[in-house]
Amino acid sequence: MSLSVTVLGCSGVFQTREQAASGFLIEIDAGRWLMDAGGGTWRNLLDHVDYRDVDGVLLSHRHSDHTIDILQLFHARHYGDIEAPQTKIPLWAPQETIDRLLAFEESLAESFDVVPIDQNSEISFGRARVTFARMKHPPVTLGVRIEYGDGAFAYSADSGIEGDFEALARGAQVLVCEATVQDENEPWWGHLSASGAGSIAARYGVDRLVLTHLRPGCDRELSLQQARRAAPGIEVELATAGLRLEVG
Repeated sequence: MSLSVTVLGCSGVFQTREQAASGFLIEIDAGRWLMDAGGGTWRNLLDHVDYRDVDGVLLSHRHSDHTIDILQLFHARHYGDIEAPQTKIPLWAPQETIDRLLAFEESLAESFDVVPIDQNSEISFGRARVTFARMKHPPVTLGVRIEYGDGAFAYSADSGIEGDFEALARGAQVLVCEATVQDENEPWWGHLSASGAGSIAARYGVDRLVLTHLRPGCDRELSLQQARRAAPGIEVELATAGLRLEVG
């Protein structure tokens, strides 16, 4: 039994030359799922798996730095092998996200079994239980909690401090949490500072905190220091493309 999460991208707001935007590859036993698909994640995904082997896609919210490369996967599945078209795979997302995607590309529903989700939904990644928490961000945004065996993985997506981190993160072995700004910056509604992410990890008994969604151009080491000060005794590190997190 194994649950692993590979970071495909972790740049906040937009992709840079160094980092793709938000996206993660979830692998559980023999299954593979894509969680968020920001700019640049498609190329990184192909470093790890054949796109035909992706079993489903989960999108946390509609912002393009979390969704834009779903169109790359759609084109590959829809047009990549005309003689052997791919069967549909699930695409889970908040209804608002689905509406925006279908308004832009209505043919998505020909390649994906589109399923709306909210904070009360529960789905499965193979034998893993996946639940959701409502986060505090301008569009409808869901944090993701994956429980498998004795382990739990949590992903904040984008959120301010008012998000439902109790449901999302309590007792998680690994929390991948956004840390868009730093203590010296003006607060940015719907986002966390690095120290805010650290405080959440400490409050809810997280074993390991991984900072993601850092604003391009910020001092990443400073963010790391601020989070560590707020989370004494907790392992804290920075996400980077290719980082593989084992849970359980």
